[in-house]
Amino acid sequence: MTRRRRPSLPQAYRELPWRRKARWLAGALAVVVAVLAVLLLEVHFSAQAIVLGYQLRRVERRTVRQRQENAELKTRLARLTSGEMVWKRARQAYRLPEPDEVHFVPVPAAAVATPSPMTMAVPQVSAEPPLPTAYRESLLHWLMRYLLPEEQP
Repeated sequence: MTRRRRPSLPQAYRELPWRRKARWLAGALAVVVAVLAVLLLEVHFSAQAIVLGYQLRRVERRTVRQRQENAELKTRLARLTSGEMVWKRARQAYRLPEPDEVHFVPVPAAAVATPSPMTMAVPQVSAEPPLPTAYRESLLHWLMRYLLPEEQP
C-alpha cells in the first residue's frame, strides 16, 4: 500500500490553475456586463432625448401654424370691422331717414338727475370676500412668521 504524500503548506494554499482561470473569467465578464450596462443607459437616455426633440419640433410647428392662423383671423376680423366695410354693410341694410321721419323729444333740464354728494361719498364694497392670508402672503413672510412668532404681551 502506497501512502499518499501530504502536500506542503504553500502547495496546500496555492489555488488550482482552473480556479484562477475561472476567477479571471468571472472578473472579465463582470467588467463586460458593467460596460454594457453603461452603454445601455447611454443609448436609453439618448433615445429619450431624440424622442423629446421630435416632440418639441412637432409642438413648435403646431405653434407656428396656430400663430399664422390667428394672424389670418385677426386680419380677416380687421377687414370686416373696418370703417369702409361697416359703412358698406350699413348702406345695404339701412337707409337714411327722410326729414319728416325724424322726431325729436324735448327733455326739460330739471328731469336730468344729479347725484347727491351723500351718494358719491359711500365707499364701494367689493362683493368678493377678501383672500385668506395664506394666498396674500409670500413664502418668505410665512416662513419668518412661522419660525419667529411675534411675542404677544
